[in-house]
Amino acid sequence: MTGQLKRNALSMRDVVFQGVAASAPAGAAVATMTGAAAFALGSLPLTAVIAFIVVGLNAFIVSRLSQHVAGAGGYYDYVKRGFGSHVGAYTGWSYIIYQVGALSFIGLSISVFVPALLSSVFNINLPGWLWLPLLAGTVAFGYVVSVLGVKGSLRYAAVMATIEIIVVVLIGAILILKTPSVNTVQVFTPKFASGGFSGVMLGVLFMYTAFSGFGTSTPLGEETKEARKTISKGIVIAIITLGLFFIFAAYAFTVSWGVGNMAAYASNLVPGITLSLSQIGLWAAILITIFYVNSILTDMVTFTNSSSRVLYAMAKDGFFPDSVSSVHATRMTPHIASGILALVSFAIAAIATVTMGGFSAFLYTGVVSTLGSILVHMMANAALPKIVKDKKAKGTIAYLVISVAAILILAFVFYGTFISISAPVLIAAYSFVGWMALGIVYIEVKKKSASVQNAAPREDLSEA
Repeated sequence: MTGQLKRNALSMRDVVFQGVAASAPAGAAVATMTGAAAFALGSLPLTAVIAFIVVGLNAFIVSRLSQHVAGAGGYYDYVKRGFGSHVGAYTGWSYIIYQVGALSFIGLSISVFVPALLSSVFNINLPGWLWLPLLAGTVAFGYVVSVLGVKGSLRYAAVMATIEIIVVVLIGAILILKTPSVNTVQVFTPKFASGGFSGVMLGVLFMYTAFSGFGTSTPLGEETKEARKTISKGIVIAIITLGLFFIFAAYAFTVSWGVGNMAAYASNLVPGITLSLSQIGLWAAILITIFYVNSILTDMVTFTNSSSRVLYAMAKDGFFPDSVSSVHATRMTPHIASGILALVSFAIAAIATVTMGGFSAFLYTGVVSTLGSILVHMMANAALPKIVKDKKAKGTIAYLVISVAAILILAFVFYGTFISISAPVLIAAYSFVGWMALGIVYIEVKKKSASVQNAAPREDLSEA
């Protein structure tokens, strides 16, 4: 049944926790900050501060875009409003690979990472074949919770994200208070980084990914009360929440681990859990492991929410079959789009695991997702000054300067991926290029079809 999403279903709280939960705060804090720590070492907290500023710049741009445009397409609608449906479609095409890669990566975070975690920390060895049902179950969980209703899925996200943040803050506070002599403000300087400030900035490239889910609230425009104002403010609140949380977590784990021993932290599978076990006890390690897993499952729900709405929006505009824009008769969620994305992400994760091995597949899907995310943000950043100029609003020059600065930073991160010597990273980079090249052909063909609508965003909430 083709229809409309549920209007005025979501509040500010829902928008905020969509963005917060999609960044998997507990998962990033206890595990994925290791990439940044490999370069920043004992200056990891400084890296967190700088990453917060860099991401905050992009969040500011997205917040301003949300004041002008609101719809189920999110970034796709932003760029469509700024540069027309043609460029908007390429943005949507990049958003799809970003979200599919993210869903695959999240699934592998359970199917590959969790068994390794249990073996490494708790000496619990699971059967090797269990990765497949774990992957299928994780993807299915995200699909079911998301499709059952957007309000319910975000109520779940709000509760779980709040608890996981409280748990990590509690563990971090205990670690700091347990040995107060370790506290030092020098971790907010480049003193301990590999190569000084250059090591800090390399760490920022990896720390950036911890914040990557903040913009997933943008596709909630059709379902949010006073969408332009609510999403704009919600993005700002979400990024401030995440920034303060990651700075605290980076500080707590760095000083507790030992600023001079952070190379070992970077090489540890899950240093936050390892530290909890050694410094506090088994109960702390079990508690934080539970909420690490919960963080990933919640992440799957929120990414299913956002990706399905962009696919739905593009189908409404004629870029995909009309059936993809179907809305469930009673749940009022884009169940067909959600199902397609769940199946595709499962297939990619499973094929990558079989052909590359679990951890290479984990890296591969993460890089594909990151590249898609960066390109989407670059295109959205470029759209802001154009939208402001077209509306004859104030600040065009200022927004142009801010947008160019943000694009240059993102371009540096983007470029860094293609000069990697890691095989999974390079395969991911060229897979992304292939997907975007396919998009050029596909979109050109669809643009010549009468099914593609060249009008403004379908709901035109931007003028509400």
